[in-house]
Amino acid sequence: MRIIAAFAALAALGLAACSQAEVDQAGADADAAAAEAGQTLENAGAAVGEAAHETGEAVEGAVNDAANATAAATDDNPATTP
Repeated sequence: MRIIAAFAALAALGLAACSQAEVDQAGADADAAAAEAGQTLENAGAAVGEAAHETGEAVEGAVNDAANATAAATDDNPATTP
């Protein structure tokens, strides 16, 4: 039990030893990290949006190619068949 009390006292002394400047710096560091994380998430969102757009363009092209190939394969009009 004494050892737990000793650890609690050491922890309290350690917290008390922090200067206001250290506390302020820790707060500034946390704010900077939060801002950086926010910017990273924003950039990731933009990248996902761009990738989704490019995927949509590729799918549209593939569907159009498949539709044209199907139309050509099923065309029985002698005037349009080479």
